[in-house]
Amino acid sequence: MGSNLHVKYGGMGFTRLAPPEEINRFVRELPAEERESLAVVVRRLEEAGLIALDGEHTMTVDDEMQGLQEPNK
Repeated sequence: MGSNLHVKYGGMGFTRLAPPEEINRFVRELPAEERESLAVVVRRLEEAGLIALDGEHTMTVDDEMQGLQEPNK
């Protein structure tokens, strides 16, 4: 299951520890306000043991800039 994958817009490497269907279901069940931030979604997936982030990473930019970002349409 552990492929060399990257978060689409963050370039952060991760290894999938669960099937895609389980990851998708987990994300769908997150509260709407948590799904609005890719950084929060990635953090929740890691905390749940569904993915493992590769190497060092920070999650501050997305959280700090949240108010300045335009919502997805």
